[in-house]
Amino acid sequence: MEREDIDLLVSENQIKIDFDSLSREQITEEESVIIPSSLIKAVNYDWIKDEVLFVVVKAYHSFVKDLPSVELCGKRLLDWVLNAGSGCETRIIEDCEDITSRVRNITTNKNIIAVFYSDTPLLDKGTFNKFCEYFSSHNMNFLRLSRGFIVKSEFLKNNFTLAQGASELDDKNLLVADSAKVLNLMSNSLYNRILNYHIKNGVIIYGQNTVFIDGDVEIEGGVIIYPNNVIKGQSIIGENAVIESGNVIKNSIISNDAVVRGSYIENSKISAGASIEPFSKIIGQEF
Repeated sequence: MEREDIDLLVSENQIKIDFDSLSREQITEEESVIIPSSLIKAVNYDWIKDEVLFVVVKAYHSFVKDLPSVELCGKRLLDWVLNAGSGCETRIIEDCEDITSRVRNITTNKNIIAVFYSDTPLLDKGTFNKFCEYFSSHNMNFLRLSRGFIVKSEFLKNNFTLAQGASELDDKNLLVADSAKVLNLMSNSLYNRILNYHIKNGVIIYGQNTVFIDGDVEIEGGVIIYPNNVIKGQSIIGENAVIESGNVIKNSIISNDAVVRGSYIENSKISAGASIEPFSKIIGQEF
């Protein structure tokens, strides 16, 4: 059996397996691999928020005006990228021809600077953590990414330029939003992430291709969402609520056990156990 490359994404504060240390004798066609405990290493990403400065470069492309402010699933592209570095000290800078000089001029006491671009909204915290762990575990001074880089602050001060970095690490989550086609693909990908997140947390969603939920929406477990629904903004859906077909809900609270049917609800609160009849239009009210 040939050894295959394994793309292992480890959740925060869990484990990783050092496959590179496995000898050829431990991998046979006849036997399953028994992994020695010495090769199972704890992974703790808590150090990242203390050691890493997260820098986002505002990137622009000519196919659309003000790309960093374009919204996908209710959040700006810039905010999607910033979310990947949540917990870290963060800076936002404008793009320029000599980005290393601009980053070098940032004042920080962090030992590591991670630079990403606002046109990679698929970047998530898990991917960011994976990059940082790779950088640290390989004791690197510089890691070139397909879109961005990670560098030690002291190394950056020594007149380092991007052209000197030979290594490159790629990831599908660093896809660049450089066309309308790619933006549409990203939108679909983010919607699917959002749906899968809520399903994992105990939300029942029927007709998933017809349900659109923004990135900042909070939904409690036990909620049932039927087809043809749009839930936008800072909306909150309480436990065991039922969202029947045909609703548009914007920046509103649907409390526990409420039932909403084919209505438009904006900047409102629906009380626990309330039943909203079809074709209702509720704006700025507590019902």
